[in-house]
Amino acid sequence: MSNTRRVRFGRVAAAAVALMSVAGTMAACGSDSSSADGVTTIRFAWWGNDDRAAATEKAVELFEAANPDIKVETEFGDYGSYVQKLTTQVAAQAAPDVIQLDRPTFGEYAQRNVLVNLDDYVDDGTLDLSMIPDELLAGEQYEGVQYALPAGQTTQMMVYDVKAFEKIGVDPSQGWTWSEFTDAMQQLADSTGTAGFTDIGWAIDWFDTWLHQRGKSVYTPEGALGFETADLAEFWTWTNQMREDGLATPAEMTTQQDGSTTNSGLIADASSIEENYDSNLTGYVGATTEKLAAAPLPTDTPGADTSGMAALPPVYYGVPRSSQNAEAAVKLLDFLMNDPEAGAALGASRGIPPNTDIRADVCDAADEVSKMVCTYEDSVADQVGDSSTWGWPTGSSSVKADFQQIYDTVIFGQATPEAAAEQLVSNANDAIGG
Repeated sequence: MSNTRRVRFGRVAAAAVALMSVAGTMAACGSDSSSADGVTTIRFAWWGNDDRAAATEKAVELFEAANPDIKVETEFGDYGSYVQKLTTQVAAQAAPDVIQLDRPTFGEYAQRNVLVNLDDYVDDGTLDLSMIPDELLAGEQYEGVQYALPAGQTTQMMVYDVKAFEKIGVDPSQGWTWSEFTDAMQQLADSTGTAGFTDIGWAIDWFDTWLHQRGKSVYTPEGALGFETADLAEFWTWTNQMREDGLATPAEMTTQQDGSTTNSGLIADASSIEENYDSNLTGYVGATTEKLAAAPLPTDTPGADTSGMAALPPVYYGVPRSSQNAEAAVKLLDFLMNDPEAGAALGASRGIPPNTDIRADVCDAADEVSKMVCTYEDSVADQVGDSSTWGWPTGSSSVKADFQQIYDTVIFGQATPEAAAEQLVSNANDAIGG
């Protein structure tokens, strides 16, 4: 691998200021980089760890070998630095040709018309989406237009300590109701002397699953709030009561939660089960010597549309409209989606592959830990809905952060669930322009 191709960025505040000062110049040239020898150079940027970078670099090398007229320069870094730098580049019309997105950034860029309409490339045969499930593609559409592609597939799970559940004689992998869940949490608390589960009240993601089980969602397709203050007050009243009863993690642990295994209540032995996305299952297994497994969410409303689980992309790929080499960029996307060797190289670095044929091959060849994700996805396939009602609009990033900060006021006794819910809804409407 050429060391000149990969750029890893870290803290970029100073670089961001410098880039803004030349925004006018960069806006004029965009991402155009075609050379006299007929080779087109495109830039591909993402965030993630070194394992994701190594897998992506391998796939890029395969693409370059198959497309000698296209050179790919790659950039990656941590999430915060990546988003900060990308925000500046987008404003300067100088974004890379292929960018990695998440739900908040996709929602914002789709609404702001930053991304290329990929349907045009499907129509002309450059891009083949025939092996990607419609329920997964739905999450990367805005107003019926395909503006991004799923880099993989994930869905919600409850990851749990197998030994702790065997001790109380409960097997959550077969599905359970909320009443059964509550009973099990009490048994776990009695058995282990610690909380049964990691409090889910901190994350708007888990509130969204709770809402979907009630036929609602955090946001409407139009980008407004899809719930009432009373809905959030009910959710936070329940989570707060579970904490007060000793069934959910204490405030000091809950306030540290960020979805990572580093700060996980389960990994810290402060609970026996917690909610997350199954794309993180391998990370959980690697972070402990305890035997872990995945189970579906508790629900009183089974069914794909009301289970609270959906076929979601862990991350998205998009092409900015500022790209002067959009066709070459889309060719790279098509390769990442559909080439078997590229699929094998990427593995489950961004969730299970979106292409169902490649997914089957990757899962068949997966190691024991990665195969756990495949097995779980197969086991809940009939309970997983499409991703069309899980979109997040412009301003949702700040709502996500605010959600956790305001919940802290509940768990530390500074606000009632009702008052906190009123504050969140007011702030959220301001953030998204509601």
